[in-house]
Amino acid sequence: MSLATLAGLTTGIPDVTWTHRALPQILDAIPVNCKSLLDVGCGRGIIGALSRIYRGVNRLVGVEGFEPYLEFSQQAGFYDDIILRNLSNTPLPLKTQEFEVVTCIEVIEHLERIAGQKLLDELERIGSRVIVTTPNILFQQNEYDGNVFQRHLSQWRPSDFRRRGYVVYGAGSLNVGYGVKKALENLAGRRGKDVVPNRVRQSARPVSETLGPLTRNLPSLSTSLLCIGSGPADER
Repeated sequence: MSLATLAGLTTGIPDVTWTHRALPQILDAIPVNCKSLLDVGCGRGIIGALSRIYRGVNRLVGVEGFEPYLEFSQQAGFYDDIILRNLSNTPLPLKTQEFEVVTCIEVIEHLERIAGQKLLDELERIGSRVIVTTPNILFQQNEYDGNVFQRHLSQWRPSDFRRRGYVVYGAGSLNVGYGVKKALENLAGRRGKDVVPNRVRQSARPVSETLGPLTRNLPSLSTSLLCIGSGPADER
């Protein structure tokens, strides 16, 4: 695909114009020369693009519930195959241990708790290695790009993944601003939420981001989690 053609695909700028700060860590978790990768909740294809460029994946498949995202990824040529699927509906139409790696980046928080647990069951069935990221904080999110699946419906903690045998890392900022915000809400109610936290979070953000790397081995203190699970075929 030519650069001009790809540029034509991107003229509709999405509402979200930032990328996950843990992309280097996510890429590191995908083995070099990975033979097959399933990207669940692939969105506009950032994991597919990185895997295509840096990992030489032989078979790359994307699953997504929001059709405009899937169409964009298909036209851009990131994936060999794409599957339109509401991720609340399991099982997924894929074989047991069909993929060497399954990624699920910023997805399960958009599902109800039980649906998220069932999706994790499916990812672990389908892939030898499962890579999941999710916020370690609970916050409301708008329906970006007109996508009803963008709302946050559940919160996940490091213990949720450790019980399933995952190794969990901190992958965000130091959870300072959100912790202060929660404390102020408890003390001041609605006023603490609407007035004070904005100033506090603006002041705390540079400190939180600077200290973020220190949370890698202290994920409970991070705003985001990177969770890596292994099936029986993946000896790490």
